[in-house]
Amino acid sequence: MPLRSSILAFLLLAAWRVDGIQVFGERDHLPPEVSEKLDEYWNTYKERYNKSYSGNLETSRRITWEQNLVAIYKHNMMAAAGHHTFTLKDNHIADLGTRQYIREMVKLIPSRKRRVSDTMVGAVLHDPRKIPSQLDWREAGFETEPKNQRDCGSCYAYSIAGSIQGQIFKETGMLVPLSVQQLVDCSTSTGNMGCSGGSLRNTLRYLQRAKGLMDETHYSYRGKQGACRFKPRLSVVNITSWAVLPARDERALEAAVATIGPIAASINASPKTFQLYHRGVYDDELCSSDMVNHAMLIVGYTPTEWILKNWWGDEWGEQGYMRLAKNKNRCGIANYAAYAKV
Repeated sequence: MPLRSSILAFLLLAAWRVDGIQVFGERDHLPPEVSEKLDEYWNTYKERYNKSYSGNLETSRRITWEQNLVAIYKHNMMAAAGHHTFTLKDNHIADLGTRQYIREMVKLIPSRKRRVSDTMVGAVLHDPRKIPSQLDWREAGFETEPKNQRDCGSCYAYSIAGSIQGQIFKETGMLVPLSVQQLVDCSTSTGNMGCSGGSLRNTLRYLQRAKGLMDETHYSYRGKQGACRFKPRLSVVNITSWAVLPARDERALEAAVATIGPIAASINASPKTFQLYHRGVYDDELCSSDMVNHAMLIVGYTPTEWILKNWWGDEWGEQGYMRLAKNKNRCGIANYAAYAKV
C-alpha cells in the first residue's frame, strides 16, 4: 500500500479507536484530520491510477470518491470488529457511482435457455470420492496473469476463453492464451453485442458454429469492438459442444470444477461492496441470488468458499481474484455456469 494511503488508513483507524465503532458507523463524513488532507489524497489517487477529468466531471467524480471512502472505512472498521469477513479498498473504480459502475462494468446478458449438463459431471456426483474437498487450479500450474477488460463489457468473452484455456492446461499442461477479442468481435452473429455485453450461452453457440478459437498472439485484445477477423487456419482449439450445469446446484458446480476444470459462471456484481472488494471471503447478504449481471471464472474451491478470477485488473480484489462464500448460492454463483467441450 502506498505511504499516503497507509497514512489515510491509520488516521481513520485512530478516529475509530477514539470514538468507538458504533459512533463511527453513524457518521456520514470523514473525521476532520482526514478531511483536511483529502486534496492531497485525491491527487495521489489520480496519479496512482492515471486518471484525468475534464470540466465538471472531476467535481462529480471527487464527490463520489469521497462518498465511497466513507463507505469503505465504515465497512473496514466493522470488519476489524469482527462484523464482516472481507474488507474494501479505494480501487481504480472507486470514483464511479453505483449507476455508472453498473452501466460501465457489468454487462452480462443473463442466459434464459438451458441445456442438459454433461453426463460426466452427473456420474461424478454419484461418486463423491472423485471430488476432492478442496481444489485450486492455480496450485496445479494454471496461474495466469490478471486481465483488465477496460472500458469494454467483455466479461462473457474472458470467462469462456478462460474456461477453455483451463481445459487445455488440464489436458496438456500448457498455458495457451486464447483470443478474447475474437469472441467480442465475432459472437455478434449469435446475439452478443460486443463491448456492450453478451451472454455465456451466445458465446458458446458462436464457438460451436465457428468450430475454432485463435490464440491471443494472432488476435490480441483491444478493448473495443471491431470487424470479425477469425481465420480458421489459425485456430488452436476446436469446440465440439458445450453444456450448462444444473441451476442453483453448488454440488454440481463443485464436481464440474474438479472434473472439467475452471468453469465460467454468472454472478451478481451489483453491490457497492462488490465494486470495492479488497480481500477476504465475500459474503454480503445484500448480494442477491435472484439476478446475475457479470461473468467470472471459477478456478477452485474449499469447503466454505469459491475462488473466482475477475477481469478488472490486479488492483481489484486479491490481485484480480475473489473468494466468495460457498453453499449459499451467494450472488447467484450457481444460477448459470457453463463450459465448452474441447
